Amino acid sequence: MAKELFKTPLALMQGYCDLSRDFHLDNLLRKESGGRKVYLLGRQLKNGNISLYRYKCHNGKRIRESVGEILYIEVNAIVKRENEKKLENQVQACNRLNAELVDKNANFTPSGKSKVRLLDFIDILAEEWLRESGNRHSMYAVMESLAKHIRAFTDEDVTFKEIDKEWCLQFIDYLKHDALNFNYLRTEHDDRKKEVRISQNTQHRLIVSLNRVFKKAVKRGLIALNPMAELEHDDKVSAKKGTREYLTDEEVKKLMRTPYTHGHYNIKEAFLFSCYTGLRYSDLQQLKMSDFRVDKTGRYIKIQMVKTHEPLKIYIPDVAFRLIPEIEDDEAPVFVLPKNDYANESLRKWIKDAGIKNKYVSFHVGRHSAATILYSAGLPLQVIQKQLGHLKASTTEIYAKLVDDAQKDAANTMDSKFSGI
Repeated sequence: MAKELFKTPLALMQGYCDLSRDFHLDNLLRKESGGRKVYLLGRQLKNGNISLYRYKCHNGKRIRESVGEILYIEVNAIVKRENEKKLENQVQACNRLNAELVDKNANFTPSGKSKVRLLDFIDILAEEWLRESGNRHSMYAVMESLAKHIRAFTDEDVTFKEIDKEWCLQFIDYLKHDALNFNYLRTEHDDRKKEVRISQNTQHRLIVSLNRVFKKAVKRGLIALNPMAELEHDDKVSAKKGTREYLTDEEVKKLMRTPYTHGHYNIKEAFLFSCYTGLRYSDLQQLKMSDFRVDKTGRYIKIQMVKTHEPLKIYIPDVAFRLIPEIEDDEAPVFVLPKNDYANESLRKWIKDAGIKNKYVSFHVGRHSAATILYSAGLPLQVIQKQLGHLKASTTEIYAKLVDDAQKDAANTMDSKFSGI
């Protein structure tokens, strides 16, 4: 017999709070019943889905921890199976943690090597950073990515007790040789799925993030020493310097003349708008006509950047404003855009049409191009920093080095062609 689908918010909540089920939410338990120290609750979201939370009782305090899982309204049997699997995994995790807390030494911060799961602690840090910043595109996203790669590398139940120098070395080896870019694997379209290795810079960023997690664990008494501190410098992966791709002004002009014929999205308009203004893809997706203003100096936009949550005010050149399609609703997105990975695939087809070769172009290259073109035109770095919304001057200086290196290459080319004559 097919299992009943929970198709409404009420049915979803009641169905998984049914205490007769093997795996259930504890919403219907009285606070004092059962004597449990760790239990799983669900909170209904505005869209009717249920966000799962783990509650821990210690020293009379009740601490909530998000587990990063959501039970969805069940439109079919596939969604139901996914809901049941998520719930089973989280209930089992609660049972393990509850058993640890009732142990004579269990207070969730045992001395020496902790029995706390690494992934549980990463989830806690991710939620803390999200609460502090309100930004899902910064440290929260980095922690989510780190957790995915740890799951791909090892057992989900790995604890701090099991992690040592050798574990770290093996994880780094996985990043170097086996780790795949999840953006190419998560698509629902089989023809778009690819096995693409993560870049050297992504490897570096994940290693730095793991080191940050271990430092936090040391401060909170979960482990005595950071195992990453035992590694040599050569054991790790360094970030590549000066490898940011960008387009020259002549290449941007080629794109202006090349029609876009790869779908109905505003790929051409949005990418060129980025080349002219330096806006990130996430900000292009959110841009609305109501963000535009006019003063005695000219037309500008005033937004809060998605990545940093910092305010940004930049003046918009006419060549960029002319790209905007006609829109009736001032609160609707200016550009119709897909997810970032699909947008980049479509963008590269158009780049090829324009005859631009030997450059791996993504939407973020538009931002890089804006910075290098402005620097080449003689604008001060402080102006470019403000235009791009960089918090640190050192970030903007990278583009100056790119242009300076290119000019040095040009001088070397002249030497090789005409020296000795």
